[in-house]
Amino acid sequence: MNDQRTRLVLQFHVGQDDEGKELFSTKSYQNILGEASDSALTAVAEALISLQEFQIYSISRQNTYVLD
Repeated sequence: MNDQRTRLVLQFHVGQDDEGKELFSTKSYQNILGEASDSALTAVAEALISLQEFQIYSISRQNTYVLD
């Protein structure tokens, strides 16, 4: 059984607090086919980033597997 779940995670830099500490916001997109290629996820991430107000800080792929 190959039960893989994939999540695309975009982290944005949204500014600084009153003490100068960096602030980030994370957006996660779930229910992505595990078979999706990294290049396909990158293309989707780039399209989503172009719609956002804040600067991108990181893009990550999180794969979760069910262990037998």
